[in-house]
Amino acid sequence: MDWDDVRYFLALARAGSIRTAGKTLGVSHSTVARRIEQFEQQIGVRLFDRTPGGYVTTLAGDDMMGSAIQMEQDMNSLERRLLGQDARLEGDICITFPDSLTSGILMPDITEFTRNFPDIDLELVLSYRAFDLSKREADIALRYMRRSSEPPPHLIGRKLATVHYAHYASRVFLEENNFAAEPPTVSWIRWDERDRFPKWIKESLYPEIPGRNNLANGMMQLQAVKAGLGIASLPCFAADLEPDLVRLPGSISSPYFDLWILSHPDLRETARLRIFRDHITRAIMKMRPLYEGSGQQDREGWT
Repeated sequence: MDWDDVRYFLALARAGSIRTAGKTLGVSHSTVARRIEQFEQQIGVRLFDRTPGGYVTTLAGDDMMGSAIQMEQDMNSLERRLLGQDARLEGDICITFPDSLTSGILMPDITEFTRNFPDIDLELVLSYRAFDLSKREADIALRYMRRSSEPPPHLIGRKLATVHYAHYASRVFLEENNFAAEPPTVSWIRWDERDRFPKWIKESLYPEIPGRNNLANGMMQLQAVKAGLGIASLPCFAADLEPDLVRLPGSISSPYFDLWILSHPDLRETARLRIFRDHITRAIMKMRPLYEGSGQQDREGWT
């Protein structure tokens, strides 16, 4: 049985849709449909029922799932072990991290790495999703995790910093608006809430100011605060580097997440991954005070 056929089977069984499976595999939906049909003809068994709601595995498809998953795990393990023996400082590295880390604090260090190692190409995937490093969805992950939590046991890594947040407004917004007005003329920018007074607002410096306008993305919120849409809770390492932003009077930074760098142990000795991990670890540790909320007091030292 061809592993490539099994790979298509697993993608469709998990997605239930040829379009979604095609996106996962990086091919067109027509390719998925054709490959599945050819596979079923080859083995002489129908693996999927085509229903109005999508593709549903048959009894034969259900029976195949366990062996297919085991086959996938074996192939991923083999690929990682072979890659782990690679001593060349060339090739590709896929790194996933939250978009907030693309602010001015980290991108210069990524650029420096590409200049120092021109034969290594980086694929930067911005996402808050926890990519499956066992399946090589990414090689290295910079990941926010709940404070004091540990990474999954099948991964190796290191905690680099504790990310602090504080409350910010633009300088112009702060000068032009009365925070004590009745009724309030200013508002908080919310994340993904419908409540005008969620718990975090009630516990803030300005619990009487309502929340409006949902922006469930830290960098979008930063740009919105700069443009004067409202006030917001932002990561200090990004907001403290913005000359147009200031913390609200009395705002003290608070720890929200731990920042970890993670990879799979099978790739521990892959030269290009080890060099990149070391480079980014040094870069983040050098700027650790900024991540942990003490950067605005000495802004000139960080820019």
